[in-house]
Amino acid sequence: MPKAREAKRSGEPGWQWRRAVIFPLIIFACWRLAVMENAPDTVVNQTIAWGWIVLIISLVFFYTGFATAQDIAAILATRTGLPYASPPVTVDGEPIGPEPYDPPSRPFNPNDTGSR
Repeated sequence: MPKAREAKRSGEPGWQWRRAVIFPLIIFACWRLAVMENAPDTVVNQTIAWGWIVLIISLVFFYTGFATAQDIAAILATRTGLPYASPPVTVDGEPIGPEPYDPPSRPFNPNDTGSR
């Protein structure tokens, strides 16, 4: 069986490495938090439990935040709102340029109701 590619054909980065890191860490953090549930109620255990909760929240935030930052970097690099979309091509394979702009036949009138 061939190895799965990290990035998609469109160039969009894959999520395999993010999943490989985040899910085991969150599972471990939740397990440690559950183990502390039966621990004696001390200030030290409350502080440790608070630390595990902050760790879980941080991991989820960075999991989604870094993906957003990566998408923003791609948008800025490609200067388009769809950085991973393949450009439209013609039959012979040349990229299609933007459609020419045709100005309206008359200027905009905000009082216009649509009838002529």
